[in-house]
Amino acid sequence: MVNNSLTVLRSILFPRTELCTQNELYFRLADGSVQYCEAENCLKLQGTAAFDTYFNGLPLSAYQHYCIPSALFLRLRVCGSFVLRVFGVHKHDVEFCETLLTQKEIHCSAVTENVTDLSAVLQQENCDMLYFTLQSSDGVLYGGEFLCGSERPFGINIAVVICTFRRESFLLRNYRQISSYLNNSTVLHRNNIHLYIVDNGRTLDSAALNSDFITVIPNDNTGGSGGFSRGYYEAVRSEKDYTHILFMDDDILLDCEMLLRVYSLLRIRKPAFEDLAVGGTMLKLSDMVTQHEAGALWDGKRLHSIGNGIDMTQRRAVFESVYYPECDYNAWWFYCFPADWQKQYGYPLQFFVKEDDIEYSLRCASHIAVLSGIAVWHDDFDGKYDGFQEYYIKRNELILTSVHKQKSYLLFQLRKLLLSVMKQTVYQRYFLADIIIRAYRDYLKGWKAFNETDTVLLNEELMTYCNVFKTDEELLKEDGVYFDPQKYETSLSEPENLKKQALSCNGYLIPYVFYHKDQDNFSVCDLARCRIVNFYKHKRVLHYDPDRQKGFVTRQKKGLLFWNLLRVIGLSVRFLVQYPFVRRGYRKHLKELGAYPKA
Repeated sequence: MVNNSLTVLRSILFPRTELCTQNELYFRLADGSVQYCEAENCLKLQGTAAFDTYFNGLPLSAYQHYCIPSALFLRLRVCGSFVLRVFGVHKHDVEFCETLLTQKEIHCSAVTENVTDLSAVLQQENCDMLYFTLQSSDGVLYGGEFLCGSERPFGINIAVVICTFRRESFLLRNYRQISSYLNNSTVLHRNNIHLYIVDNGRTLDSAALNSDFITVIPNDNTGGSGGFSRGYYEAVRSEKDYTHILFMDDDILLDCEMLLRVYSLLRIRKPAFEDLAVGGTMLKLSDMVTQHEAGALWDGKRLHSIGNGIDMTQRRAVFESVYYPECDYNAWWFYCFPADWQKQYGYPLQFFVKEDDIEYSLRCASHIAVLSGIAVWHDDFDGKYDGFQEYYIKRNELILTSVHKQKSYLLFQLRKLLLSVMKQTVYQRYFLADIIIRAYRDYLKGWKAFNETDTVLLNEELMTYCNVFKTDEELLKEDGVYFDPQKYETSLSEPENLKKQALSCNGYLIPYVFYHKDQDNFSVCDLARCRIVNFYKHKRVLHYDPDRQKGFVTRQKKGLLFWNLLRVIGLSVRFLVQYPFVRRGYRKHLKELGAYPKA
């Protein structure tokens, strides 16, 4: 018999139409046929199904590292006759070795819970991942779970903080999913989970979110940093004894099982990991199977994503994910951490957007667990363009390096300034060159100026820098240009001539008489994927977003190349003089920067 006090580590998941239908994230067909019946939420087997998959394999070594499991069981709800095999996986050099740990036959004419004791596996070495296979000619699998015993489980209560800005459809979808899950869960209940929804746009209909496990907080548009901090602050001051805070983006696609997996891991963690944070991997929403990031490492200059671009339907990729290094940070698309961090470290810095999640992890987290099988889906970042965010990226990176790295990387910062400004100048996005220069100047104003900044007004001001996006009709009427599919396709594969481009400053030093004689005197480039060659010897360029069917036109201004270069030189001299003192100020006053709310 299985003790009812055991912790459900993770449930066996099946694909679902409203979530993900990529079968090989959940199970593989070894032979015969496997039919998933969504209406009954079951697998009908006439062959062998293997669960050596991203969502259903068990990363045992990770659980043993962070937890003290005293017992381990596999409980399956089945009907029919089966052969159950449980395998252990470990890595030897560069190859993976698989060992059959146990095998048993199951026979039942009605739906039955069958339990397999795997506790002996906990004493074995070289067993880093567990998975099972089921072989049957007429069997049905209705679900199951891995269960774990622990002598002194922690009581866990999580405040889920979601910051949203005019994304009602995404938010309501996730609200309905979480509400339905909590109504039907036998493990998680509404006294374990409470949602704090921070409405930065003040557009939410509170009546549509009327529930005893949700608190809606109207807020000024203080960005993700301010919104998450506000939710964190309200959760702490509510005096509801939350043990953990879970930051979660409003536009992710969430399987609510992830809430259970985080809850269970924290419940049975070792006392040595009392301050453990848990991060969720991001899978790309575009194809559902490609991993964007399983946490990241920061070297003082840039981030290095872990597991980027890997297809997680591949067996080897699943096995390899067990051996990822412990990360320095995890993004706030799904990130759970101790609620009492604010007492010792303060709240996140008011960065508005960008780098806030990195800074807070570096400041507070000593251990971040990013386990295989704990993941959410999110839109890709590669094809996105938000020009005004260049300000936040550059300013916040400077502050991040100031407060978290002894080495100054002074020459690196100056090189980044030069390259960033010149890149935007070559791209004819002169307004972004202005934004970047302002970011460096604002950083040099020091920690007091940063702390006194009105983030709402600053963001409104930055938006005035940016070009206005126009529809196809507006582009034709006001600028005399239109989206030319042929020019667009040419721009994506236009060959580079780096030597000529470099010697001529990408055409800036070439007289206009030698420029391309474009049809209608303009060229087209992809807004987010443009390349330097797209601007070589072109006077006018249409920066276009095919998804939104909008864009803006820029015109080359040769004098700005030299003006921007002079501005960079002048700013670099100032930076050389002031940087050591300004940097020291940010580091010395970090706790004041992390104060929320501001006095």
